[in-house]
Amino acid sequence: MEMTQLRSFLRVADAGTITRAAELLYLTQPAVTQHIRALERELGAPLFERLGRGMRLTAAGRILREYARKSLAALEECRLVLGEWQSGETGQLTLGAGVTTSIFYLPKWLRLFKEAHPGVELIVRTGSSREIASLLLESEVDLGLITSPTDHPRIVLRSLFAEEIALVAPPDHPLAGIAVTPERLVSIPLILFPRGAGFRAYLDHFFAALRCPISVKMETDSVEAIKSFVGAGLGASLLPLSAVQQEIDDGRLARIPLAGVDPPRRETFAAYRTDRYMSVAAKRFLDLLVSWP
Repeated sequence: MEMTQLRSFLRVADAGTITRAAELLYLTQPAVTQHIRALERELGAPLFERLGRGMRLTAAGRILREYARKSLAALEECRLVLGEWQSGETGQLTLGAGVTTSIFYLPKWLRLFKEAHPGVELIVRTGSSREIASLLLESEVDLGLITSPTDHPRIVLRSLFAEEIALVAPPDHPLAGIAVTPERLVSIPLILFPRGAGFRAYLDHFFAALRCPISVKMETDSVEAIKSFVGAGLGASLLPLSAVQQEIDDGRLARIPLAGVDPPRRETFAAYRTDRYMSVAAKRFLDLLVSWP
């Protein structure tokens, strides 16, 4: 079987139709159809079920998809290694990062890296820590930045820093600037990320370990929305200090210190594969992260 056939097969599997796959591959429909039929003849099994205008993978097709992706990823990795052997300063680096990291840290890291390595094309994929780990395992990103650690045996985690999480409220809140014990949080309506988000899971675990219930009044997955709601007097929130430092400095938000306990701190990790070649660009970006103050 040929790589062009496998590429056509994977595109049809993802797109669901030969018409759409041909458009994405810049090929004719007959050419893509021929690739699929050639694979089916060679393997002796149908790869798709025709369902009206769409196509669905058969059991054989699902097996081939798994191995085809690995094969094409290995080929692209080989090309990457050979290309970097020749230059070392060109190519593409795909990063995966959480939303908060992407907003408050990644821009400065990207600027520093781009100044030092202008020939490297940078691509950023955002998502939850779980989604970034999945992208790593699917070879969709070269390096991930996550805050919820994974114990997958094919992923290595390297600790970068731990950031304090601040309890913030409107500046006219009666407890603004006053240290409160974690037990007092039950009387403070909070605006947090929704359940299922890694950051929310961390907070739930932190306060559960202290046996201190918290009162969640509103939920949203937007940092900016949370800050806006808090500023409008709708409640308080717990957010990474980097996300609220400017508002605290400007007097738009106020901190409520926690008394009797160390403030919660959330760790950020660089994540990469143990079984995949790490490009020169990825190594240099990792070096930048590790040396960052």
